[in-house]
Amino acid sequence: MPVYHGAVDPRRTLIADSALAVIAESGMRGMTHLAIDERAGLPKGSTSYYCRKRVDLLALALDRLFEIDRVELEAAAAKLTTGAPHSEEFVTQTVAEVVVGWLTEPRRSITYARFELFLAVAHEPELQEANKAHMLAMLDLFMTVGASIDPPKAVEQVVTTAMICDGLMLSVLRQGLPTPSLSDITYLLSTTIGGTPLAPADGAPAPSVESITANIYGETG
Repeated sequence: MPVYHGAVDPRRTLIADSALAVIAESGMRGMTHLAIDERAGLPKGSTSYYCRKRVDLLALALDRLFEIDRVELEAAAAKLTTGAPHSEEFVTQTVAEVVVGWLTEPRRSITYARFELFLAVAHEPELQEANKAHMLAMLDLFMTVGASIDPPKAVEQVVTTAMICDGLMLSVLRQGLPTPSLSDITYLLSTTIGGTPLAPADGAPAPSVESITANIYGETG
């Protein structure tokens, strides 16, 4: 799992990273204080010292997840806003690169934990306000990017693209599929970001909807 350095207690960061790793490997049922101690290589009781209740552990993991997401998304946002406006092809491929990265190890494990954690937090009223605040912060970041690219359609494009990316990643992980190709994801997102599918770079005919569906979501029927 990648290491992200924040301005927090290194021991808390280690516990949070270990919690995400345990969730990725064993699901939410496997996320116990003891399992995290063992994954982190810490003495028994270390996780309980920092997070006495399960909800405290979920909160720590959630904060860490958003820290990781923020670092990566800010890097992509900087690429898109520097020297803007950019072509639709550049924007689409940049977003597709993020999706490919999030579905490729070692980042894929964090993405798996991400969906597990979001579903768990949905059942924890104590964490819903914090989760909402995190999500709004991410939306503000996305809106900054959208406004620099195409202000009239910023809201529509940002919200739709984020939903498609989340749905795509969830489907791939749910079925245990390999990471889709950059070209397939770029083609899929081009219908949202630009409104018109991009033609293949080599001038070949555009892939069919059936082939894109099969390549990204697995064979159907």
